[in-house]
Amino acid sequence: MAEILDLEEKRRQLAAKRGFQHWIHRFSESFDARTCCKDISDATLAKLIQGGEEFSPLLYEFIMGVKGWGPGRHFENLESPAKMAVMDIALFMLDQLRFEALHRLGWIEDFYTLNVPFVEMVEEFNDRFAARQHQTPALSPQHPGFQGYQEAFEADRGQFIRKLIPDMIQVYKDKTQEPA
Repeated sequence: MAEILDLEEKRRQLAAKRGFQHWIHRFSESFDARTCCKDISDATLAKLIQGGEEFSPLLYEFIMGVKGWGPGRHFENLESPAKMAVMDIALFMLDQLRFEALHRLGWIEDFYTLNVPFVEMVEEFNDRFAARQHQTPALSPQHPGFQGYQEAFEADRGQFIRKLIPDMIQVYKDKTQEPA
């Protein structure tokens, strides 16, 4: 049994090495199979939460590396089902990174993937996370908009949280901007 666990750990470490290969060079940080959202620096988080054409490919690169589907530059060559899987996982991860940023600012309560390693999010997406991928955390009672959040219909509270994202991204850009 110990051999099976050891092989599983080695496999996960190899997946992490493939996945984080470009992040290590891009962000000059160390990452491993146990790295969670809470473990990355504010500077790295500030970049990844932006998504878009510049930073989404970094998530694709990571996901494809973990899955063993080649480098991210081959994303366009993937078959449609694999391409859709990468995009679904990337959107999920982007949400988790944004929730981490909101959490660091004290705007939201804890969220369910706070202590889940990135590699696990990719490897177990279909089994553990796909059904909950649109779930949003609760707003912190200390947030100035908490009263409006409480008054919103429960079904609208996720949208309330998502409307905070542009402001949070700007706060993070300002927080991590290099002095001129």
